[in-house]
Amino acid sequence: MSPEAGEMLMGQIAPRLRSAIPKCVHPVGAEDAEELVQDAIATAAQMLHNVEAAGKKVTAGNIAYFAILHMKSGRRSVCRSRADVMACGTQLDHKSCVLSLEEEVGYDEELGEPIVLGELLASRADDPSVAGSRNVDWEEFLGSHDDRYGVIVRSIAQGEKPAETAKALGINYSQFQCLRLNLEADLMDHMGEQILNESIQAPVWRGDLRVKSERTACLADRRRK
Repeated sequence: MSPEAGEMLMGQIAPRLRSAIPKCVHPVGAEDAEELVQDAIATAAQMLHNVEAAGKKVTAGNIAYFAILHMKSGRRSVCRSRADVMACGTQLDHKSCVLSLEEEVGYDEELGEPIVLGELLASRADDPSVAGSRNVDWEEFLGSHDDRYGVIVRSIAQGEKPAETAKALGINYSQFQCLRLNLEADLMDHMGEQILNESIQAPVWRGDLRVKSERTACLADRRRK
């Protein structure tokens, strides 16, 4: 871009955009007026550069006018897609929308609390890293103890009856009970006595969601009062 074009951009086009953009261009999502103005100036600079490269002459009013049209239609200096679900044009066409994870999507009558979008999207399964580390601990424990421990652990996980497990091991029920008590003692010694408490604790991230939900409910109660 030549110095003359740069002077036109900052001295004549930019003031027009700063005056018009906040009034005629609606922000999409988290956009604000200042961000839209800066994006419009970048768009105008691209237009001015292309026009100058083509050897054509335009006025500052022409460039500002078409830059505003681009902004109103959802085009941005870094994205003109109308297929990307996050693109401004796609949202202006009402083909997609962006919602906060704190957006209320229902109400739980039993708990008396609103249901937010984040709770519906959050997986109830264990975190992959937690599940992986747990598998490593179990493999280490079972690999260094009685082979029958693995059969008992799998039977408990699958919900089998103790009599069925004892039959599969080829021992009577009394011997099975003794073996299971030994398994419990060895497991406590290997993983620590706190392992039972840790196994029933809810993940920290799930507690964070619950705190946010309770905070939202409290704020809603205050507004109603």
